[in-house]
Amino acid sequence: MNTIRLSIHKLLVFFLSCVLCIMAAQAENLAPIPALTAPVMDTANMLQQDTREDLNGQLLDFSHQHGSQIVILTVPTIAPETPFDYATRVMNNWRPGRMGVDDGVLLLLVRDEHKTFLATGRGLEGAIPDVYAKRILDDVLRPQLRANNTDGGVRQTVDILEKLIDGEKLPAVSQQPPQKQSFSAMFIEAMMLVFFGGAFLKNIFGTRLGSFILALLVLALGWYIGWNLILAVIIALFSYIVTYVFAGNVFVSDHYNPHDDNFWGGGGSGGGFSGGGGGYGGGGASGSW
Repeated sequence: MNTIRLSIHKLLVFFLSCVLCIMAAQAENLAPIPALTAPVMDTANMLQQDTREDLNGQLLDFSHQHGSQIVILTVPTIAPETPFDYATRVMNNWRPGRMGVDDGVLLLLVRDEHKTFLATGRGLEGAIPDVYAKRILDDVLRPQLRANNTDGGVRQTVDILEKLIDGEKLPAVSQQPPQKQSFSAMFIEAMMLVFFGGAFLKNIFGTRLGSFILALLVLALGWYIGWNLILAVIIALFSYIVTYVFAGNVFVSDHYNPHDDNFWGGGGSGGGFSGGGGGYGGGGASGSW
């Protein structure tokens, strides 16, 4: 019996290793997400320097006055992803807009594929519904891009977005915006999630399968919120080991009933210009030129 259990354990570890290797290999082919250091991240050099400087000043002023954040990202390519998939990763990584208000906007331009995407946070889906986003891309931005007037098209798009947001009844700018969590606080919350979540899963699925499931969940969560894949793999493996060795043995008795308890968890970070912790629900539209 012990031999069978050991074989199952080895099989689960091997399967987890294969999944991690496959995801890491796929991640190497995905376009990277640059660190957010300014409202305009022109990594594809599609804008003139004076345009970047003007827009950075304009968008910073708008953010200070209204709280909402509009960010612009140009990239050379996003293959093999779609504009929606890449924009979703960027929104979940940068998190523009205010925490709890979710009033961030991302304008994405993909130079080599001639693709665009306008992503709107949950709090702006009323001010900028998907149909408006589509019209802005097709009727305002696309003609200018086709005429090689990228600077003018982006400026016009930003002006329209600011007017739409200005017309929405959003919470006033807080004098003391919510503090972002420190790394130590995030680490403590992550460890609590691993221990308590691991205990919960171990008592439902058993030690090996529960540890394996938690590692996959940690990896999927890291992938979703835009962690560096190497970091996500390391944390997933660490959570597997910690759960397998400790979780459940320390916090949960042998007579634990999974229906008697509930579990929670959460996260955020930054320096210089950064997102305010806004959420993204998939709103927006794609375009091309």
